[in-house]
Amino acid sequence: MLLYTSFPSEMFNVLVALLERMGPFNYYNGWTVQGFSTSDQLLMTLMKLRLNLRDLDLAERFDTSKSTVSNIFNTYIAALHEILFEGVMKTVGIPSQLKCKGSMPKSFEEFSSARIAMDATEITQDVPSNMNSQSLSYSNYKSRHTVKAVTCVAPNGALVYCSELYPGSTSDAAIVDHCGILDMLKPGDMILADKGFNIFDKLPPGVTLNIPPFLSSKSHFTKEEAQLCYKIGRSRIHVERANERIKNYCILDHIPSQYRHLSTKIFQVCVALVNLQTPLLKEIAEKYEIGH
Repeated sequence: MLLYTSFPSEMFNVLVALLERMGPFNYYNGWTVQGFSTSDQLLMTLMKLRLNLRDLDLAERFDTSKSTVSNIFNTYIAALHEILFEGVMKTVGIPSQLKCKGSMPKSFEEFSSARIAMDATEITQDVPSNMNSQSLSYSNYKSRHTVKAVTCVAPNGALVYCSELYPGSTSDAAIVDHCGILDMLKPGDMILADKGFNIFDKLPPGVTLNIPPFLSSKSHFTKEEAQLCYKIGRSRIHVERANERIKNYCILDHIPSQYRHLSTKIFQVCVALVNLQTPLLKEIAEKYEIGH
């Protein structure tokens, strides 16, 4: 179950129950899939996300046609996106600073007012056919055509925000400015980020940003600057680890042209599914186990 879905069977059964309550679905291709239970269709979708199996491979495994696999996958991505991303992540939103302090790990003790740690992640994609889109999607950093999103984790390691996918040439600061994440913050909140998020001029009143210092004309950091870099890195590592978990869904190794229309939903579903896995931080996981 962990291999094919990335989480235990108990969580799989919870998802099946949610989908059964939400159904019946209007299938993507306009015709209803029959002969497959909700659990089989969910398993097929999760196997596609987790292992990036080809439609023909899944068709052979489930003894069906490629068109049926495609119909199920497109339909269930939309359903999971509505339940897990729109219904849970966006509805719950970013936890308040008070809630964050209630589950603050030791690595954040230097930044007790931190509400989110922010990072960007890129995914390669097929070269767009439109010349203008090609120019926009080319990433100098990756030297490939990519799409990019900004993700945020709360201090306890839970993913609490994910933007839409933007063309690869878009800067981190431009995504933050456009996606609306800053509107969700309140005076007194702190953002932890890396040097690519030089967004001091975009911050709402009372919101602070903590990023590693720049070397500028100096040849090396002072002792205080080096300590600050270490402390910020120690706290920010959690968002990088969360992004690594997202990328463990092999469908995000590369976005083919046939899934370009679904790419944002696919990415955001993978983000939501990461939150169904065991907690990212060991001390949070131990509290979770004690609570159960």
